[in-house]
This record gives sequence, structure tokens and C-alpha cells, in this order.
Amino acid sequence: MIPNRSEYLKQQALQGQKIMGVLPALYPKELLWAFDILPAEIWDPPGDIVKANRHLQTTICPIVKQSLEFILTEPGIVNAGYLFPHTCDSLQNLGSQVKDMIGVPVPVYTFYNPKGNFNKATRAYYGDILNEFLQVLADVHGPPDIEKLRAACELGLKIDGRRIELQQARMTDRLSLNSQQYFQLIRAAEFMQPVDYLYLLNQVEIQDEPLKSHAIRFLISGILPPNDMTLSFLDDLGIGIVAEDLLAGSRRIPIATLDPPADPIEYLTDRFFLLPPCSTKAGSLDHRQQYLKKLASDSKAQAVLFNIVKFCEPELFDHRSLVKSLKNEGLPVLSLETELLPGLSGQTQTRIEAIVEMMGDEVLA
Repeated sequence: MIPNRSEYLKQQALQGQKIMGVLPALYPKELLWAFDILPAEIWDPPGDIVKANRHLQTTICPIVKQSLEFILTEPGIVNAGYLFPHTCDSLQNLGSQVKDMIGVPVPVYTFYNPKGNFNKATRAYYGDILNEFLQVLADVHGPPDIEKLRAACELGLKIDGRRIELQQARMTDRLSLNSQQYFQLIRAAEFMQPVDYLYLLNQVEIQDEPLKSHAIRFLISGILPPNDMTLSFLDDLGIGIVAEDLLAGSRRIPIATLDPPADPIEYLTDRFFLLPPCSTKAGSLDHRQQYLKKLASDSKAQAVLFNIVKFCEPELFDHRSLVKSLKNEGLPVLSLETELLPGLSGQTQTRIEAIVEMMGDEVLA
């Protein structure tokens, strides 16, 4: 049911759709929808790094490298520009390089999310940058239609609500999807038209009663889920990822459903400040620790898997404290480092098998 990303976007471009390439991760997609712009998110495009290395240090995370490689070799799908949210210093610097030094034949936009512990001043700042970005888009695409903007927010609200329902169903064993299928569904939001995506979400059946519980229940945290081969390996071992704390996943979904939007800017501001804690927002580490502990408890997770993108400074900054905090709760922790390469290494297989063995027959019973 999930379309191929490349083929879907090529077909959209052939139909005259405006498509904007968006770098990870937090941005007001509803504003783009209101201007009939389809966001095509760039996280881990496939292919070898050939051209990007000449522009980047060797110690830059692979998301930045593969994103730049895509930008340098992209065959014309992106026609409405690129958007660089201020997710981390590396992505911010990449935006500056693409705009000021490398150059692309389409506009380059930035969106500076607030960082740190939030207060009234932070909320006012976020409302201001929403209005500024709205005006920037209007300068290129014409005046905004307030009713289209409100409708875009209402559509986003429906998608958020359904995502929350599916997350809860996953945590309570009421989805028949395996881990690979589930994360393919979640990541389809990165490129599909919102109406198409909502239809796809609504096709997923939530069972009235719990299905058979997984042999081992994992909570996963990180930027991206493991690749399909790793997820398939986890499924084969009877490891169910029953909850997730991923930047490409639940960290971009509010922790509660909002009221229908009356004022779109107010609604989008409320939505941003209801997002879960995240390393890229540089907020309270204690808040994030408590959030993960509660998520593990609510999902009855028996272990935690950190899927760390190599050289990801925001995640690595939080990682040591999070591991210590979760281990103090009696939760086994497995940390894997990924360079976003396809396949499953023998070392990764061994480490996954080792934590399963360590947890022992008592957990597997």
C-alpha cells in the first residue's frame, strides 16, 4: 500500500506539483501545504557519497553527507526550493554552504526553531518566525489564503490524531504490523501528500483486543529507525519495538491532541510546544529522562535500543546520561551506531543476540 518514494515524487513532479526538499526535522509543514507545496524530506537518500565529501569534513554525520549528495545529484524533482530547519549546527552550516557557496537553481530557505528551556518569550519568538516564514513564502507564491491555511492545520490535526491512535495501539499490542511495516508506514509521512497519507493511516486496522505479545519488548530511541534488514532481524528474534522516541517518528507528534485550529499561527505555536522532549531542542535533560522512563513503563518495554547516527552531536550529548538513568531503572540498554549504510553487519547481529541472551530465559518465557 505504501508507494515507492522516488516514483511517487517523480509522478508528483510530472503532474506539476510544487515540491520543496526539506532537511530534518522540525518545521511547519502546514504552511507549505497551504501554498500547495509538497514537502519531500531528505534524511537518508540511498546511494554512494561521491560529490559531497569534497565540501565536508570527515567527521560530519552521514545524514548531512547523504543529504548534500542528494542535493548535488538530484535530477530535478525539487522545484520549489530547499528548507533547512535549525536542527543542529551541522545542518545549519550545510544550509549556509548550499545557499552561499555551492549554489542551487532554486531558493534556499531557513527556519530557526527555538532552543533551550521554553517560556513566554520563546513562545512569542516562535509565533514571530512562523509569521516571517509565511511572508517569505507569500513573496514567492502569492498572498496566503487564510482558509487554506486553516484547512491545512485541520488536516495536520487529523494526521496527528491518527498517529497518536496508532502509537497507542502499538504500545498495547493491537496492531498486526511488524516493526519493518510499522516504520515504513510512519516514514511515508516524509514524502506523501497529506490527504494520501491520512487515507493510508486510516487503512491500518486497530484490533479490539491485544494480539499475542512479543517475546521481548523494546523501546527504541534515536534520530532514525534501523534499516529494513536490521528491523527484519529483530522481528525474526521475536523482538518487538513497542514504542519509539525517534526524531523521524514520535518526537514530531504532539503528546496530546489539540483543539481544532481557529487561528492557524496560534495553533502551530501550541503544537510546537506540545512536542515531546528532543535532543535537537536542547531542553531539560531531566525532562527527557523522565519522558523516556514513562514511555518505557507505559509500553511495558523490557529493554531500550539507542540507534545512534554516527557523529550526531545532539544525540551523543544526551546519550550517556540517558543510558545511566535507564539502567538505574533496571532496563537493559543496547546502543548501536549507524552510518546509514544498507545491510546488517555481523557485529550488529552479535550485539543484538548478546542482549537477548543476557536478558535470559526468564524474560523470554
